[in-house]
Amino acid sequence: MKLSRRSVFLALAALYFALLLAVPAYLVIHHYDILRSGRLFKIAVEPYDPYDPFRGRYVQIRDSGVHWEGHGPYALLYENDEGFVHIAYRREEPPEDREAPYVKNLEIRRYYLNEKKAPKVERLQRRLPEDQIMYVRIAVKNGSYVIEGMYVNGIPVEEYAE
Repeated sequence: MKLSRRSVFLALAALYFALLLAVPAYLVIHHYDILRSGRLFKIAVEPYDPYDPFRGRYVQIRDSGVHWEGHGPYALLYENDEGFVHIAYRREEPPEDREAPYVKNLEIRRYYLNEKKAPKVERLQRRLPEDQIMYVRIAVKNGSYVIEGMYVNGIPVEEYAE
């Protein structure tokens, strides 16, 4: 049985479109798997609100409570008594003990919000009393991480910004 050019083209086109859908589907499933079954960590942050004409408004953040030691792409995470990451050791290779919490390329720079809420969150941070901490929670699993949310004393910043 000889295949026609049209049949080959249709088969290749179907394979191409299946791959186009499979890659984003995998990324979404992987993201939600980390959120659902990853270990949660809190990282204290200091936000400020830039404006980018291509991205719109978002909250630019800096980690304020993490003390970094060493260098390399892999960061081992350690918590203090309040549950915040306070020391992260960077190294060139992942840890041998895969149960130890680690992430690869930990870069928490932006937290995207509704463009009307982002300036309110920045103002909120400036008015926070000393005893209240703004932080992001990240879910960590097998070296990958996902930002779960930004909070002030356990309350999402989106609620404060309404």
